[in-house]
Amino acid sequence: MANRDLDPSLGHACQRKLPISADFVLTHHATSYDFISPLSLDLMGQHVLITGAAHQDGVGYATATAFARGGASRIACCDLHGISGHIITKLKSAATIANRHEPLVLGYKVDISSQENVKAMYESIAKEFNGRLDILINNAAHMEPYKPFLESDPDMYWRTWELSSYSESSGSGIMVNVSSSGALSVRPGSGSYRSSKLAVHRWTESLQLEYGEQGLLALCVNPGAIKTKITEGAPEAVRNALPHRPDSW
Repeated sequence: MANRDLDPSLGHACQRKLPISADFVLTHHATSYDFISPLSLDLMGQHVLITGAAHQDGVGYATATAFARGGASRIACCDLHGISGHIITKLKSAATIANRHEPLVLGYKVDISSQENVKAMYESIAKEFNGRLDILINNAAHMEPYKPFLESDPDMYWRTWELSSYSESSGSGIMVNVSSSGALSVRPGSGSYRSSKLAVHRWTESLQLEYGEQGLLALCVNPGAIKTKITEGAPEAVRNALPHRPDSW
């Protein structure tokens, strides 16, 4: 039975919540810890693509940094806003500071919702990565400003779905789709984001079912309650309730 409680920050609107990891995990962490430190990994020879990695306060950039510190040999990052030279330099520095070899780092300006954009990027990466991509981190997302469904812009609503739910699978390797606890909870005004993340869950299961025998491992992760750039359209009370920061990983 779903819990029901009132959220006074949103006009006492009723909020429904399904059980999520926070309900049954014994120990909660707001920062990284030794067991999951990238410094304990040896990713030499691994080729990685991270989508949605343009902002230093974001999950994508923090993930790319972790792969650099873990020793990944080739790292490609893409974002709708492009990847700055500063970001590329910082990723290379993160590797050398961790006493790893400096990786090849590529940056792409890509609209993930465009099949043509994605294919052009993959063709370039295939050339630069000698035809091999080992790990895809599907992190790019969009969050429409909080509005009730009938007041939402249909084009913006659908774009949230396009960015959260579209990518391509090569049929092998590891695909990590970044999800959210919002996939399992309901809050007024954020239906497009939450429903898109719920779709990601089922899409991931389908990919694993269809391509698992070809060598694909597809899974979802919830990175935490993080105040990133895409949450700027959320009410301040909601943003202030997001305690985690990716730069503390």
